Amino acid sequence: MAEKSGALAGKVALVTGGGRGIGAAVALAYAREGADLVLASRTDAELVETANAARRFGATVHAVSADVAEVADVDRLVRSALKTFGRIDVLVNNAGVSHREVPTWELEPEEWDRTIAVNLRGPYLLARAVLPHLLDRRQGSVINVSSICGSVAYVDYAAYTASKFGLEGLTRVLGEETRRTGVRVNAVDPGLVATRMTDGKGVKPERVTGVFVYLASDESRKITGRTLHASRWRAEVGR
Repeated sequence: MAEKSGALAGKVALVTGGGRGIGAAVALAYAREGADLVLASRTDAELVETANAARRFGATVHAVSADVAEVADVDRLVRSALKTFGRIDVLVNNAGVSHREVPTWELEPEEWDRTIAVNLRGPYLLARAVLPHLLDRRQGSVINVSSICGSVAYVDYAAYTASKFGLEGLTRVLGEETRRTGVRVNAVDPGLVATRMTDGKGVKPERVTGVFVYLASDESRKITGRTLHASRWRAEVGR
């Protein structure tokens, strides 16, 4: 088999929410750049479709059905990834959910809890499981998928906004805790992207993958604790 080439050749990336939308687009962009993949989602059929597409670019793909809000699922996912590949180089915390557009006082506690669990608890659990491995090797990249709601009060989306504000804070804390270790932790605000969550409004997911490839590559090794915006990340990093 020919040796892989590309900005991510030799790397293994774990992408949550990898079955559709931004997660699937990032996975395929990584596959094109030579990475092997661990894809996680709660929807098996979508995982299979993305995995098969990535394999056509030459990637070795391990797909795992998992709920990122559950400790047992996350631990099983990471153990399975390490057993399959022996390493993880990149973690993309992309899995996310939203809720009904309602004033905060009309939001059901169950909706609040599930949104916070997936969007904030999930990235924490994945970081908790993956970072010790990255720190042992003194290299690696964690990429959290944030939102404009991580910096702007979005009316009638209290839980989603709170989860993304929290994710921005988590990113900064982890960036400081791992500074000078060779591991970096950043977030991406992809902007308005046409996914199921946005009812198809926005740019195609494939249009925002450039910043994810950059943050996964060794070129970004000095960038940590920051949020880059998909529409202007090159200017933000001085490229």
